[in-house]
Amino acid sequence: MIDHEQGQRDRTDSTAPSAEPAAPNEPAGHSPLPQGGETNGQSHPGLVNFTHSGKHGIQAYNLHLNRDQVIPVPITESDADYKASQEGRFVLPRNSDQWVAASKLLDTYGIVVLCAAPGSGRRTAAMRLLHTATNPAPTIFDLDPEWSKPSVRPLPEEAATGYVLDLSDLPERPDGRLGTDLVGHGEDLRKKNSFLVILATPADWYGHWAEPTLPFTIRLESPDARALVTAELRAHHRGDRVAWLEEKFGDIWKANPSARAAWRLASRLIRAFGPEDIPAIVKDFGDWHTEIESLLSEDRVRGSDAQLLSTRVMVWAGALLHGGQSRSVIKAADDLLARLDFEREPANVLTDATTSSRLEAAKITRNGDRALHNETMEGLPAAILRHLWDEFPTQRDLLRTWAIGIAADRTIPEEDARRVTTALLALAVHRHDRAILDGLASDLTGPRRVLAVESLTKAAGDAEFGRYVSNRLRQWVDAKTPSANKVDLVIEICAGAWGIDQPVLALTRLGKAAGHKDFGSATVVHAFQQLSLRRPDEVRKAVDQWLSDVESGQADATVRRQTLGAFLALVSSDEGTDLVLNDVPARQARLRLVRAWQKLLSTDAAVKAVDRQLTRWQERFQDNPERRELVLDLLTDIFTPPSRRSGLDGLMVTEESAIDPFWREVLERAACRYRESEEASTP
Repeated sequence: MIDHEQGQRDRTDSTAPSAEPAAPNEPAGHSPLPQGGETNGQSHPGLVNFTHSGKHGIQAYNLHLNRDQVIPVPITESDADYKASQEGRFVLPRNSDQWVAASKLLDTYGIVVLCAAPGSGRRTAAMRLLHTATNPAPTIFDLDPEWSKPSVRPLPEEAATGYVLDLSDLPERPDGRLGTDLVGHGEDLRKKNSFLVILATPADWYGHWAEPTLPFTIRLESPDARALVTAELRAHHRGDRVAWLEEKFGDIWKANPSARAAWRLASRLIRAFGPEDIPAIVKDFGDWHTEIESLLSEDRVRGSDAQLLSTRVMVWAGALLHGGQSRSVIKAADDLLARLDFEREPANVLTDATTSSRLEAAKITRNGDRALHNETMEGLPAAILRHLWDEFPTQRDLLRTWAIGIAADRTIPEEDARRVTTALLALAVHRHDRAILDGLASDLTGPRRVLAVESLTKAAGDAEFGRYVSNRLRQWVDAKTPSANKVDLVIEICAGAWGIDQPVLALTRLGKAAGHKDFGSATVVHAFQQLSLRRPDEVRKAVDQWLSDVESGQADATVRRQTLGAFLALVSSDEGTDLVLNDVPARQARLRLVRAWQKLLSTDAAVKAVDRQLTRWQERFQDNPERRELVLDLLTDIFTPPSRRSGLDGLMVTEESAIDPFWREVLERAACRYRESEEASTP
């Protein structure tokens, strides 16, 4: 066991409704229910406070490079899903018979799988199940896995505890024994009066491996939308607006929208100025379907099929590049026509409609050099892209290739390329389209890789989709021969905002990435430098753990290479060096540092980079009265074994063929220390 602080990390809360009432005079545009939603609603990102202690304290968590592990994150009463699961606030799923069955199955098996699409209210339902499983209610934890594949082995089994494990968006199929192992795990939990609720999606939870879990798998439906909206209006002190739900909302209730959609509707109603906003709210809730169908209608476009196609393509290009330069929109439209084998020789182009008339046909207006869809229809461009993906599913591969190709095209201004990646990111998260994110990672290279970094960083922070992105980052650097572009992409993401927010996950991926880069790689050095500045404790603990694993023989050749690369990167910046030197007074830490340097000195591929950093240490500390003696003493330990002193040859002789006094002193001290140790060991 290690101290719980080692597992400390920032965490974005799962999407959930907020139970806090809206301010009576809330300004327009402020949403008490932010967009996005996994549960009976939506939530804003927040940080979990890792001060939970006592018998339900955070389970020991070591940041290994080569082991599967799970972080239990305590769910407190401030959690939005937890609030939404309470009596008087919780709204039952529409298939209430299955809900009753879920409670009984949890009591029987100690485990239940809630199989439903994201946004159906799964996490709130899981909280409710666990909260009512026993009296008194168990302490509840989210389980945050860090593994190559789902496995029962690292799952905790504390007594009188409830766990929630989200296994949605699995990057690859689990091992065949997972279902059987889960049955046994549930039995073990039940003996300890503990329970596990797994969140899964129908798209992932099927196949031979999942069959043993069928007896305790529940197909969950969203709560009744009208009941959910009513509950939220009252919870936010807008009970007077419940009467609005009688007007113009009949078709919405008949459609049985998801919990996420119902929360989006509740948010709009809470923010509305008055009943005069209802028509716009209804259209927005309908994703502007009628308006989009009108834009694409054959009746509106007079002429041939070619003219209809040209107009539709312009509508789509305008949505992809909403607010971009007109020439970028035109180029995007022409590129899609070319991908559709739409013949347009120069003569066709010159006899075709002018740019202005093409934009006008698609109802795209100009503001200076910018091309925009109707700005009075909030969210229309994003809705057009969702409509395109939904209505033409067989063409999604072509459409992804086209859109990502526009972002990668260096003739498109970077500002407009960023509009494309922003639009694609929103589409990927909304539709859980993994192929879009993978395409951005693969195809945005060179100067455009920064756009992939931005997009994947945002996606990794998404409450629902972030798990998939985090797993993909790990998979890319776990590969034996990953693409250099993806390795660099992972390093940049880990060095940025996501790495600072999620240092435990980032450091694992960064350590693996170091194994694919040359020793002393500038990008790896920069990444460790950034995390050392912002997350020094986590960096120190991670590298110390990796060095310990190597010392104990728990690391294979790949992990040893990763560890040495990460260690050298750490000590290649002033910030990382200071972290290392702060640990020198501790005997075990000092021994690990000495042995790490010695291993690097005996690694042929690292020699040049090691010499550069030792020279940098000399230049920094030889005239430093506070640190000179400490550094000299550490270097003496490193070079005490005679077999290591060959590494001093290139350091001692200056360009003027003189012996450098700093390194001469290291050599003299090392020789003396060796003699003393030999004499002490002689009987």
